[in-house]
Amino acid sequence: PRVERASGGSVSMSRYWPEPSDVRRSNESAAAAGALASPPKGWPGCFSSNAALKAFMGKKALNGKRVRLTGTPSAEDASKASAVTIEPDDPFGNAERVKAALGWAIVKGFVVYECADQAEGTSFVAHLRWWNARESGVWVDFTPRPADAQQMVLLESAHAEAKTKTEASAATAEAAAARLALGGFLTQAANGKPAPPDAKAPKQQSAPPPPPPRLDFKGTEGVEEL
Repeated sequence: PRVERASGGSVSMSRYWPEPSDVRRSNESAAAAGALASPPKGWPGCFSSNAALKAFMGKKALNGKRVRLTGTPSAEDASKASAVTIEPDDPFGNAERVKAALGWAIVKGFVVYECADQAEGTSFVAHLRWWNARESGVWVDFTPRPADAQQMVLLESAHAEAKTKTEASAATAEAAAARLALGGFLTQAANGKPAPPDAKAPKQQSAPPPPPPRLDFKGTEGVEEL
């Protein structure tokens, strides 16, 4: 089936639409739109040392389960999914299509960003996102990323389940435009500004990125205890 971007023309099928409610803020001073940085400054040390970040990722906010710093898919993984339709503004449908094609489990959560134009370590936002896990458990995120956000902190979360498909309408188009203006997709740089007209998806890596330093929180990636 032919699938178009939310920012494109009419779509004759039901799909997941980006909407402003997909973005969560750590506090009222955290601007939903603006320059974004992932990983947050000082990662992974800030995972355990920054009280504001810990609270945001913990039970009372995003209710995170596991967290990892991830890069773009390896050339091998990209080759396996070469026949899968990947849309730059639909990480939810992308994850479902990869699961249907490869059998890789869907992981639901958020991308965690620091608000780069706020005082360092004080404000964070999270963008709802789904991705996949290989049989080995390695996370693979096929949704294209802006050139200035090739590394992303992904947080598996119990609060990322609620996303439903709807038919195209004036309301979905308006909501999609508002969400896209908040950045985080390939159609924008991470700072929310439109990408240049000739911007292309970044080349896939020839090999997976090296593993990040172990998270400095009891030697695990879990955040249940935050």
